[in-house]
Amino acid sequence: MAKTPTRSKREDDDDELPGVKKISEIKRPRSTVLYGRSGTGKTTLAADWPKPMLYLDIKDEGTDSIADVKGIDVKEIEDPDDLDEVLLWLIRHPGKYKTIVLDTMSQLQEMVVEEVAAELKKKVPKGKRAGDFGTLTKQDWGKVSSRLKSWIIDLRDLPMETVFIAQDRTFNFGDDESSDEVLAPEVGPRLMPSVASVLNAAVSTIGNTFIRVRVVKKEVNGKKTSVEKKEYCLRLGPSPLYVTKVRKPKSISAPDFIVDPTYEDIQDVINGDT
Repeated sequence: MAKTPTRSKREDDDDELPGVKKISEIKRPRSTVLYGRSGTGKTTLAADWPKPMLYLDIKDEGTDSIADVKGIDVKEIEDPDDLDEVLLWLIRHPGKYKTIVLDTMSQLQEMVVEEVAAELKKKVPKGKRAGDFGTLTKQDWGKVSSRLKSWIIDLRDLPMETVFIAQDRTFNFGDDESSDEVLAPEVGPRLMPSVASVLNAAVSTIGNTFIRVRVVKKEVNGKKTSVEKKEYCLRLGPSPLYVTKVRKPKSISAPDFIVDPTYEDIQDVINGDT
């Protein structure tokens, strides 16, 4: 007859599962995606994140709009190896920066596409670029996707705030004319669907930048006249068309959008201080 296992004194004293924390004790840097059309304020908003900041210019050349902001170091990313080098350096020097900004992920994808095509010695037809329809196989796209996904998770896991900037793209709009299924269009980061899915799931916040034009009344020389006022906005709240996200308690409501958004405004939404 088998003996009943007996508990050791150590087991009797150890009634708590090692490594368990109260949820209120968990603090980690947040990661954010800012996407939108060119000129809608993505880079300017990202520059408002905590300093010191490392801004990775991935063939975007968008530093003119933040040239007067102090506390920002710039590193130009010319090829994928440059990003690998930066990532390894940041892992070895975790306290150097409070924020890292990647501008843009859309350009980074193009960079990897070109690298994969070059490695495979793909001959791109005249008038086309690597990545255009028919220039890469499904297996080739898998290599592009794998590298981008790996970077996203590794950068997200760094002990600092991470901001991923991307252009926008409309998905599921006339993608398959032979299908009878009607797909609702969706606007999100301009990346491969599989990569966009990983990025969107990995980050804490996703915001869509846009410019709102309002007609306001203004008095000029004693006469009232109508003038257009442009407002830079960030879409954050739930939307049936735009990809947005704010990780927060269910009891906290996110506004549809913020006018002239700042880093502090976003934190206030997350913390329920709006």
